[in-house]
Amino acid sequence: MKEVWNQKLAAAVLTAVLAGSTSVVWAAEQEQAEKPAQEIVITANRLKNQKVDTPADVTVITSQQISDRGYRTVIDALEDVPGARVLDASGPAFERRVILNGDDRVVVMVDGRRINYSMGSTNGKSTFDANTLPGVSMIERIEVVKGGASTLYGADAVGGVINIITKTPEETTGTVHVGYGSWGTQDLGLSFGGKQDKTGFQVGINRNKASYLKYKDTNGDTKRWDGQSNYTQDSISLKLTQDFTKSDGLTVNYDYSNLDGNFRSGLYTYDSYSKAYYPNTDQRHATKKTNNVGIRYEWNREAGNAGYVQAYRNYYGYTNFGTFSYNDGDMNETDWGLEGQQNFVLSDTNTLVAGLEYRNAKVDHVGIYTDGKYNNKAVFLQDQWKFAPTWQLNTGVRYDDHSKAGNRTTGSVAVNKKFSKDSNAYISWNSVFRAPTTDDLFYRDSYDFMRGNENLKPETGNVWSAGYNFKIDSKTDVGITGFYSQLNDAIRWADYGYYWQAENINKQKKRGMSLSVTHHLNKLWELNAAYTYVKVEDNRNDGKGYVKDVNYAPNYYQAGVRYHDTKWNVSLTGRGGSGLSGEKYGEHNYFTLDLAARYKFTHNWTGFANFYNLNNAAYAEYSGVFKNQDIYPMPGRRIIVGAEYSF
Repeated sequence: MKEVWNQKLAAAVLTAVLAGSTSVVWAAEQEQAEKPAQEIVITANRLKNQKVDTPADVTVITSQQISDRGYRTVIDALEDVPGARVLDASGPAFERRVILNGDDRVVVMVDGRRINYSMGSTNGKSTFDANTLPGVSMIERIEVVKGGASTLYGADAVGGVINIITKTPEETTGTVHVGYGSWGTQDLGLSFGGKQDKTGFQVGINRNKASYLKYKDTNGDTKRWDGQSNYTQDSISLKLTQDFTKSDGLTVNYDYSNLDGNFRSGLYTYDSYSKAYYPNTDQRHATKKTNNVGIRYEWNREAGNAGYVQAYRNYYGYTNFGTFSYNDGDMNETDWGLEGQQNFVLSDTNTLVAGLEYRNAKVDHVGIYTDGKYNNKAVFLQDQWKFAPTWQLNTGVRYDDHSKAGNRTTGSVAVNKKFSKDSNAYISWNSVFRAPTTDDLFYRDSYDFMRGNENLKPETGNVWSAGYNFKIDSKTDVGITGFYSQLNDAIRWADYGYYWQAENINKQKKRGMSLSVTHHLNKLWELNAAYTYVKVEDNRNDGKGYVKDVNYAPNYYQAGVRYHDTKWNVSLTGRGGSGLSGEKYGEHNYFTLDLAARYKFTHNWTGFANFYNLNNAAYAEYSGVFKNQDIYPMPGRRIIVGAEYSF
């Protein structure tokens, strides 16, 4: 009965939200949908280009879209990027990692500063935790570039690059928001910024917390996680700007985040000695702290011969202790780097980008390894040449000198053909040089259960992408992308029965495609859909050839409908997967619905409501199954309701 009532409530809310639109002047339906302005992309080529002139699969999320679509976090925004996935397991106290083109080797930056961890992560090849990204109130735009970008951005850019660009203060503005919801959820935040003469500042303060988490199992029962699953996260972001002239200036960034929470790493745990699964009773307590600061000086900002030099220091602290005193982590990482870039306008059709990078990383992992460190020096060149009115050729070369992985020269080539202001086709190739993480190299716990390997080779290989963006008509945009990557000496953690060890497998290849469609019905209604296919295969040089990796969901779907007028902004989004292996998941297919609604009461006051997993689906994003039950079930249906005041 309670489940039926919840379904009726959800339907009533959706109906009421859409019914409220009847107050709109429907004559607007007959007008053509507003055409978006030409999007400017910086991340893909380190130069300002229109999206149609960029030979890459690029998605730009603006601050206006973040507000209109009701994104509460960067994770919410990234989950709407066609083909992108944000994997969750046991809540924010665990890790959330982003997948682009089927690969979690992704570079993440804030204002061009790399924030990836050198130690790696507890799962997969990701080197950052999406839980620690800045609050959305600070963000001007998010640029997501899918596909290889190793020449410009280095080791981890196999799946792609995410660059979060924060707001540059101009006018004095601010917002305060308060939200409460299911499971004792709180979402509190303040952002404020302004500029006086040539000095500006922007600050954002946020608190997010929950008292517990629930999930739905494959039997259809909604359950609360055993033990404690609460968390509290506080974050502060600060940006200071000082203009010396109209084109030269200094920027200082500071980002702090502290997450304290409890979780169980799955419903069941695997014992390598008995080779059996048991209910997981290990209650774990984790803390995650980031403390990052950067300073950047730019010159000729709006000119073709722009340049900058920047320095940064990143700190990441992570503790993870369990009931049985097993220490998964008491880690402290400090990275500092120095980077410079200069653009050279060689002609009206040719621009050269030159850059230098230095990064030093030091990790202390208490009881596991100390003084795990490396440094990397790199130089890169990329030439952007418009060799014909509608043709562009980008070529690049990069040299890395890594203190642990040796030195390597990598390259890239991309060709773009512009058919119209809304249509282009491209093909690109990038070579890869990815060094092992410090955990891959040095990890050795007191039980000798997890063993790093100082003899690991770096991952090398190639990434290819090709795409076509076009309009079917004035209201319908289509994007098609195909991708393929092959890595030599790919690194994995192998189970040897009584211990796990980092090792190089012979080869790994990924191939897939992504199709996205956006249709503007009129000025009020918008539809979108996307499909992504990924196939991952490993060759371990054991005589079996390439074997499919069934940890991945091969088919991923995204679809949504959005309504917006002067008062309402409502988005209903569906996401799903199919073809999941019964060896790794409790269900072969799943589909979830999210609803975000915003209503503008006055010029200053806006109410919001976000429903997550509205249909209360049972599913998992991390692989792992026991007795047809997901070991890492996703949270069930939940809601957060609140208000925002702007000034």
